Amino acid sequence: MPFRLLRFSVPILALALSVVGCGYIPRQVAGLPSDRPWDALPLRKWLAEDRAEPVALAFCAPPECGPGLAVSVIRLTGQDADLTDALLKDPERLARALRSPVGRDRPVRTRITVARLKDAPYPGFVIDLAPADGSKRPAYGAALGRRSGADLEVVLVIGEAPDAVRETAKDVAARELGT
Repeated sequence: MPFRLLRFSVPILALALSVVGCGYIPRQVAGLPSDRPWDALPLRKWLAEDRAEPVALAFCAPPECGPGLAVSVIRLTGQDADLTDALLKDPERLARALRSPVGRDRPVRTRITVARLKDAPYPGFVIDLAPADGSKRPAYGAALGRRSGADLEVVLVIGEAPDAVRETAKDVAARELGT
């Protein structure tokens, strides 16, 4: 369900961001093709309300691109950077928070699996989210981050195939964050 929602939201988000950023040239995510079927979206710092700065966002949706992927690069500072850095190093904290029923009207009915990316040059993890009853296909994600002083740059990838998500995250992190 999370990816299905993303699949329908991405074209609307792309249109809205394109209209808002008509005068701005979008930055392509390093490590991804700069032509079809990948599209870059124009972003501005104010979109994140000063909590995080979106650096780049690109997506490739089926049928032109299989499997579908969304890739973003963000820069975090302050407490957001510290919290995210801790989650990159210990993703089970994120899984526990997502599974927690605290503050929810109904119990969490999502299967959540996380694993640290041990063969990556930066701290990071992969995550799988799926309905507990198996009624829909899972959505897969990956995150890798690099600290630079008080800033934390993070590569996020969401997609339909775990191997494509993992490899895309590593490739983009190598180019965006360095090796």
